[in-house]
Amino acid sequence: MKFGYYLLNTYVPELDGESPELYARWLEQIDTAEDLGFDSLWVTEHHFRYFGGMMPSPSVLLAAAAQRTRNMRLGAAVSILPMHNPLRIAEEFAMVDLLSNGRVILGAGRGMHPTEYKVFSADWDTAQKRLPEALDIVIRAWTGGEFEWSGKHYSFPKIAVYPKPVQKPHPPIYVTANKDPESFQMIGRRGHHLMTLPWIATNEIQRPRVEQYWNALRDGGHSKEDKDVFVMYPAYVGASDAEARIDVLDHWNRWRGFALSALNLDPNSEAYRRVFAHLEYDSMTKDSRGVFGGPETCAAIINRIAEVVGATHIGLTFHFGGLNQEKVLKSMERFARQVRPALR
Repeated sequence: MKFGYYLLNTYVPELDGESPELYARWLEQIDTAEDLGFDSLWVTEHHFRYFGGMMPSPSVLLAAAAQRTRNMRLGAAVSILPMHNPLRIAEEFAMVDLLSNGRVILGAGRGMHPTEYKVFSADWDTAQKRLPEALDIVIRAWTGGEFEWSGKHYSFPKIAVYPKPVQKPHPPIYVTANKDPESFQMIGRRGHHLMTLPWIATNEIQRPRVEQYWNALRDGGHSKEDKDVFVMYPAYVGASDAEARIDVLDHWNRWRGFALSALNLDPNSEAYRRVFAHLEYDSMTKDSRGVFGGPETCAAIINRIAEVVGATHIGLTFHFGGLNQEKVLKSMERFARQVRPALR
């Protein structure tokens, strides 16, 4: 089992500070994750809101991390590939692969909000359909010389794309799927690694979807053994279950509000009330959808996630809802020193 440090910030200015303070905290968290032996670092792409919008460019932060770390893999979770020119994404992530001496992971997906597409003059309605072709273009740009492209969604004149990444034949590619069966099947058939968010539904609901991915891997002639099922969960490791709840409850509720806002649900609707209850702290812990509690409880939750979901690589988000830096770093340390050694 691999563990990643996953930066999905929900920005609370009055608690997180001004932009320079926030970025300094992120860099300290990255340094700490490296020192504590996390296997990977994951950064997101969001725009125009406090839900992740302070990190609009994953490649920029990963380039900074490349110069501060030596061991962690550096992943985007995700780069919103259909919203950008795929050649530009190929160029940027090849540069980060070079700067990191071959540690980059490209995580790609559609993203979650049509407003971002509108602002960047991209089509939300066809984004998921364009994703496989965009991935093909990135791979072709990374792995060959001069080429031209005339596809269903993209067309380029004869060009040569530079630079080329260190990793051969190319950096690993992780692709997101959460509900749609065709997305799980597409990722498996193409032989990519899977990224998914079981806590949005439940671990039990997500397992059959992961099995669809595994079946598609086999049908596409790929081996399940060398492919990751990467999942993300919010995490806070306290001194005890009771202290963890006291430490983090207000911050989690703030995060829950951000998430509901990002979903654009009417606060007076039944759907809003259902999701609000689903994301409640005690419900998250009881269902092993939030890695919250003392070290022993958190170890049991992670063991449950690995068993039920089939996860091989778990990204944990320790900083959310304005949680102060001292608690973030202490939670990370408890995970590395007390939780990880206790896992099966």
